[in-house]
Amino acid sequence: MTEIVLEDSGYLSAQPPQKTLLIPDEKKQANFELGVSMLIYKWDTLTTAVDNNWGGPQSAEKRDWLTGVVVDSFKENTEIDIIYIHELLFNAMEDEFGVIVEDESTVVIGQKVVEIYKECLEGKFDRVRAMYEHWKQRQGKEVKKVVTVEEDQLNPDVSDDDDDDDDDEEDIPELVEKMDVDEEERAPEVDEDGFTVVHRRRH
Repeated sequence: MTEIVLEDSGYLSAQPPQKTLLIPDEKKQANFELGVSMLIYKWDTLTTAVDNNWGGPQSAEKRDWLTGVVVDSFKENTEIDIIYIHELLFNAMEDEFGVIVEDESTVVIGQKVVEIYKECLEGKFDRVRAMYEHWKQRQGKEVKKVVTVEEDQLNPDVSDDDDDDDDDEEDIPELVEKMDVDEEERAPEVDEDGFTVVHRRRH
């Protein structure tokens, strides 16, 4: 892995009495989790890997699992920075999909995860809401990026053809109404724009 030097490491540290980077406010944490999910779902490199089943028949589930890995790292660690997230994503792509990410998109995602965490910690959800609205608009308009290869050395049993178009719905994050994304909405019921991510674990 090439050494990466950043001007801003994006260092985050849990503030006492918190022992991890889990945000104690449920609404803020829910927005952060949704933001992470949206970043993972718009990652072109991962989307191509999922569309082509480079991670095997459970490629879509592995994408959701990867979202959970990033979120859980904040729940389990006292300190995190951009390089930590980059290495997490880089290693997962290599181990689970046989893909070596060379475009440093893992670093970009790491930077955005840190930015969204800081914003949600301050109760600023505009970026997360915009990402979610954009994701909803893209549903049904996506074109799979299927790459034809003569032989997949990493997954020789995976077919190159695209017979799983009917499974697209499984790629959509499983969301539940858990928080109100629109802060201006003061009704006692959670509005339709309020969601958090339910992460599926690999079997």
